[in-house]
Amino acid sequence: MRARNATRSTVVVLGVAAILLIGAIGWGISQEARAAPVRVDTSDSIAVTTTAPYMFDPNSFEQVPTNSTIDVTVTDADTLAHTFSILDLEGVDLPSSADIPALFSAHGALVSINVTGAGNVASKSFTSPGPGWYEFVCQEPGHFQSGMYGFIAFGMNLPANLSVTTGPTGPGAAVFIIIGSIVSMVVVAIVLGFVVGRRRGSEFEMPPERLGYAEPPSPGSAGPPGSPPLPPGH
Repeated sequence: MRARNATRSTVVVLGVAAILLIGAIGWGISQEARAAPVRVDTSDSIAVTTTAPYMFDPNSFEQVPTNSTIDVTVTDADTLAHTFSILDLEGVDLPSSADIPALFSAHGALVSINVTGAGNVASKSFTSPGPGWYEFVCQEPGHFQSGMYGFIAFGMNLPANLSVTTGPTGPGAAVFIIIGSIVSMVVVAIVLGFVVGRRRGSEFEMPPERLGYAEPPSPGSAGPPGSPPLPPGH
C-alpha cells in the first residue's frame, strides 16, 4: 500500500510540474512579444492603424505641432470595432483600473474617431492644444485594459518614463497551459502504464521452484529431507 501511494504521489508531482513548467514558458514568450514604444516625429497629419490583439500602430507620437489643425486617419486592420480617442486631460498616465467612460464623460476628447472593423477607414481633424502630452485610448469596453492605448505629445517629446505595453502577439500562456495539460496526461499515462505493466508481469513470473529454489516452508510443515520437523509456531 505504501508503494502504491508513493507511485500515485509521483504521478501527481510529474503532472503538476509539467503544467507549471510549460505555463511559465508560455508566460515568458507572451511577455517577450510585448511591443516597445514606437516614437514617431510627425507633422500635422497622423495615420494610425488598429491591429490585433488590441494595438495601435504606431502607439506614440511626439513633436506634433501646437495650435494647429491636425488631420487624423484611422485604419482598422482588425475584425473588431475600435475608437481612437485622445482624452482631454494633460500629463496623466492612466492606470489599468481607470474608468474610461467616466473620464471621457468628465473631461471630453480632443478628438474621437470610430472604425467598425474589416478594413474600415475614418478621418477627422481637430485643433491641437499648446505644449503638453496626452493619452489616447480605445473606448470599446475592455480594449484599454487589454493594452489598447498610446501617447501623443504636442510641441515636445514624450517623457522618457512613459511606456506602452501592448497585448501579446504570440499564443500566450493559456495555449501553453493547455499543451502542458496534454503533456501531463501523457506523462501520467506512461507512468501508470509502466506500473500496471510491472504488476501484470509479476503474475507471469516463474515460481521459485521452477528456478531451482525451494519454496520457503509453511508453518508446521516438514523441512527438507533428513531435517527434524519444525516445532509448532515456526
